[in-house]
Amino acid sequence: MKTLPEIFDVFILGAGPAGLCAAIRLLDMGYSVGMLEQEQFPRSQIGESLSPGIYNIFEYLNAGHLLEDSMYLKNISARVIWEDAAYIYDRQGQDKGGIIVDRSKLDQELLKFTVSKGLYLIQPGKLKHSVSSENGWVLDIINETFEIKIKSKIVLDARGRKGTLLKERVPIAPSAIAVWTHIESNSVFNEAFIEAVNDGWLWGSPVSGNRYRIMAFTDTISLKKNSESHLLDLVNKTKLFFPLVEKIKSGLVETCSVTSFVNQTPWNNQFIKIGEAAFTLDPLSSTGVEKAMRFSLQVVIAINTYLKDQDSQYPKDFYEEKLIESVVNHADWTADYYRNAWAYCEKKEFWMKRASFQFDISKNKTDFTLRLEKEFNKEKSKFENKQTEPIYVDFILHKLWNEEMIMSPNVAFKATYAINNDLIELKQALIHPNLERPLVYLDQVELFPFFKNMNGKAVSDALEHLSKFMTIEKSKKILAFLLSNQVFIVDKKHVKV
Repeated sequence: MKTLPEIFDVFILGAGPAGLCAAIRLLDMGYSVGMLEQEQFPRSQIGESLSPGIYNIFEYLNAGHLLEDSMYLKNISARVIWEDAAYIYDRQGQDKGGIIVDRSKLDQELLKFTVSKGLYLIQPGKLKHSVSSENGWVLDIINETFEIKIKSKIVLDARGRKGTLLKERVPIAPSAIAVWTHIESNSVFNEAFIEAVNDGWLWGSPVSGNRYRIMAFTDTISLKKNSESHLLDLVNKTKLFFPLVEKIKSGLVETCSVTSFVNQTPWNNQFIKIGEAAFTLDPLSSTGVEKAMRFSLQVVIAINTYLKDQDSQYPKDFYEEKLIESVVNHADWTADYYRNAWAYCEKKEFWMKRASFQFDISKNKTDFTLRLEKEFNKEKSKFENKQTEPIYVDFILHKLWNEEMIMSPNVAFKATYAINNDLIELKQALIHPNLERPLVYLDQVELFPFFKNMNGKAVSDALEHLSKFMTIEKSKKILAFLLSNQVFIVDKKHVKV
């Protein structure tokens, strides 16, 4: 092992996708980064079904080649029973859709790639003790037969569920457990199955190693002592999985908790939880790895800002704001998805609990959870006129060419965090009922500085003004967007666009 620096900029616990994603970006920024991984690689890991957005992340990290393995499964079609118990919906596989990987192989190759970029790796090793110091953190690590003392300005905890104590977890959904087994795969099992039943739902898919995984998600309190019989009971209630009952009987049945939760103090004195140590998704979503890596990229921005200015409050506030946004959006999405199931319409307990979960922080009150509770219980905004149709730029501008533009009375601005050159800054964001979220930038152009110069101008004059700062095509797109969403309205005539 190469000589360790006297103090790391960032030290990461855990070599899963979240930790490795953060490490790659930090190394690219020129920071010294160390990592501790408890297990030897390759190691078995579930969570092989990756969502389409994973491609963009790997390409951004210059690691896209790691997904181009001939053994990985792509374009998997699916048969689904969800909204109607009597109807089977066929969902076709798509190019650049989801991908089934071998996580033991992918994680190992991603780790090797990160080490090649300059990562200091301790593997295997175990964190014995950590203590906050004036300059960051001191970590006592046991590596085989000797101990190592590590100093780091920041620690990222990417140890997954292992990185969060039970008392630190705040549930954002009812408790849930996964029960699964494998059967031998062949050409008959080349598609995925998804099916809702009274007491949960099941997912089946081909995975690496010529295996087909059958996994059931159910309530922990309904799980019988014998997990094998419980899995068979659920399968017996299905249409899609029922023909596989005899094959399932000979398989090894495993279980694990899949309860969705958030950590009560995810950023504690520069000891920062990321990935599943910070927030676990409901198993309905296949975006767990993608979300963890994408959030790691945001955490890196916060870290970069902190290391540039350790007195700034922006990094912690930005990180917690983004985490709260992710938690609330995911909770809303999953509740809606559970409501769409036929079993919810029949008021089955498993589904009713998940569609109407009540967030409770009575045992976990922290500054972070109080902010989360406020957002969790906030009434959701309803957009007056969300833009769904394509914007015909030239047609709109030609029709309104000589009309005077006036800022809508519904326009407001508020200070919000934004990213500029990998740093967090406070910017003015545009708010309007027709916009899904506050906008600081539109097509990489900051909006606020232009507004007072466009208000009261004819459309043609506004276009001429914008074209001094950007291309004519970009100017047209921005104006057409603002007009079509009625952020700017035309004087008196109110020509409908």
